[in-house]
Amino acid sequence: MHIATKKMRDRSPALSGLIGLASLLFSAMPVLAQTGPPLGQAGAFAVLGGSAVTNTGSTTTQGDLGIWPNTASSISGFPPGIVNGSVHAADAVAQQAQSDLTGAYDDLASRPCGTVLTGIDLGGLTLVPGVYCFASSAQLTGTLTLDAQGDPAAVFIFQMATTLTTASNARVQMTNGGSDCNVFWQVGSSATLGTGTALIGNVMALSSITANTGALISGRLLARNGAVTLDTNTVTRCGGVAGCPTLALSPVTLAAPSAGGAYQQTFTASGGTGPYVFSFGGTLPTGLSLVTSGPATALLSGTPLTLGGFSFVITAVDANDCPVSRLYSVDVALGAATGIPTLSFWAMAAMCAVLLLTAGQMLLSLPRRRVVRMSPRRR
Repeated sequence: MHIATKKMRDRSPALSGLIGLASLLFSAMPVLAQTGPPLGQAGAFAVLGGSAVTNTGSTTTQGDLGIWPNTASSISGFPPGIVNGSVHAADAVAQQAQSDLTGAYDDLASRPCGTVLTGIDLGGLTLVPGVYCFASSAQLTGTLTLDAQGDPAAVFIFQMATTLTTASNARVQMTNGGSDCNVFWQVGSSATLGTGTALIGNVMALSSITANTGALISGRLLARNGAVTLDTNTVTRCGGVAGCPTLALSPVTLAAPSAGGAYQQTFTASGGTGPYVFSFGGTLPTGLSLVTSGPATALLSGTPLTLGGFSFVITAVDANDCPVSRLYSVDVALGAATGIPTLSFWAMAAMCAVLLLTAGQMLLSLPRRRVVRMSPRRR
């Protein structure tokens, strides 16, 4: 044992050199960029379920909706939900889509893990393109930022062994270029999107997907074996539509509005045939409205009145019914100078008034000092 230990010690400088050389060579090797899996027929769908697709409230889907192997009776809630696309209930198209979904799902699951995030909340992180994996479940609370680093083809893959759960008002946002279509969530069991969540990318779940009230999705909800459950959602399939040119909508991100300050933002659609009709899904900041302002433009303007975070989808449809959409998230905050008093202002004013009143009462309640007059000393 001692001889072996001595030999190892004698060889340690050489081993260290080899390890250092290997590390240098490895670090110099280019990192192979990921590509998205082929979606096949599944790419035409905004929502695809295995056992059921159910909806409550005024859900809107941009893209096809379907189910296989279950029957048409397992699709419910449309109307009041609106499908801007075709409905495929246990037909050959839906069957092929499920087959293609299985292939895409298996492709994603087989990718080598680049970064292990097990036990780490995705909220607050900024991630570059790559493959991120969770040995069990994944949680998103707050905002996840995906930095495409100027590459429009940047691909982000998230592998979860079990579940994906997002908290209320959680967000995923893309910066520095990139496409919502190139984000993939491979979920080993079920995905649950919290109330008001704004998610980008393709959710591919082995079992079920639940989108709670007001959740917005720019991508796809594709469940292999279970149900897709919707509740007053906007699900906008990313990517082009068959027979349509590739449309674009700018800007990519929005400047942050200030409460009480005038705000204007112009949206421009291109690549199709004008005129375009613009609409939105989700919740605009209180005090702002969207109107079509030209053959290819729309104007979001007004005076924001409420603080907080807001997420919404802007959609432009050209004269040939070819759509383009983008999901936006903004935070309305207090500006350096606001045109109207805000709730925080009145709260501070009331607090100051209460403090002043309390201080005055305390002064009045203090015992008065008794003044004793001394008579002059007699001589």
